[in-house]
Amino acid sequence: MVISKTPFRISLFGGSTDYESFFSEHGSLLVGFAIDKYCYINLRKNPKIFDYKSKVAYSSVETVKNNKDIKHDGVRGVIDYFDLLDERLEISYFSDLPAQTGIGSSSSFVVGLINAIMHKDKYSAKELADAAITVERHFLNEVGGIQDQIWAAYGGLSSIAIDKTGNFLVRPLPVSEDFIEFFLDTSILIYTGRQRKSFKIASSHETGSTDSNKQKILQLAHSGYNAFCNEDHKQIAELLRESWESKKKISNLVCNPEINTMIEDLHDCGMIGGKLIGSGGSGFIFGITDSPESKYEICQKFKDRCVDFGISKNGSEIIHE
Repeated sequence: MVISKTPFRISLFGGSTDYESFFSEHGSLLVGFAIDKYCYINLRKNPKIFDYKSKVAYSSVETVKNNKDIKHDGVRGVIDYFDLLDERLEISYFSDLPAQTGIGSSSSFVVGLINAIMHKDKYSAKELADAAITVERHFLNEVGGIQDQIWAAYGGLSSIAIDKTGNFLVRPLPVSEDFIEFFLDTSILIYTGRQRKSFKIASSHETGSTDSNKQKILQLAHSGYNAFCNEDHKQIAELLRESWESKKKISNLVCNPEINTMIEDLHDCGMIGGKLIGSGGSGFIFGITDSPESKYEICQKFKDRCVDFGISKNGSEIIHE
């Protein structure tokens, strides 16, 4: 039996510029971090005594006599990629946070499953990310970017530079431990209370290379990177707010009146910059407050929806084999 542990992520700057239709013309820069909330994949060989070939347990439970009949997209894509149609598999999924909430959970699942399957080969972070990108974008033909797979594989508080060919370089942000501590002490993660199917929203982000809003988001990502290098807490928050305004203009599916009202309420409580993470629609709001005291007040007000989090320094790991 093998168990993998894979972090979710918070993308701060550059979201939506990691689509191939955009970075193939302009490149991309993303700034964000993996959080210490995880998905866990439990994998073992399914004993022959059972009258089905494979079993997959997540929010549903599937038992199939032919692996081609598995409905879970991530599992089916990984099975196709590694040609595991003849393997007897039992896969169980556990998570610290709800799926379909903009935290990159589907990519974390794929990265974690690949890591569990290939644990003997000890895939590097780059091999995990590349394989997951291929599974999701080419084997499953899912619309979306490539940052989620990278955060899940690498972990950390980092920048991701993507060139026009799709090659990427991950660099830890050059910030002090004191600043990271203050950044976390003034950051909030609030659940909106709703999940969403991301396919339609992600498809609405596929606006090509000429989208002026995406070009603005890319510019803000470079500014956000510089603000981190300067350890300028206030500027990071202001740029986050500006980036969110640009992202909302990409598609009318990104935001809705309920989200707008919630973000305005958070601003009234001391949040100086924030955004809905992920492709939009619902999920989690990440924000930066003006002080630890404001964070405390917000967490008291939204205590049933406020998630305590830190940075996961590591990407996907094997925790049992």
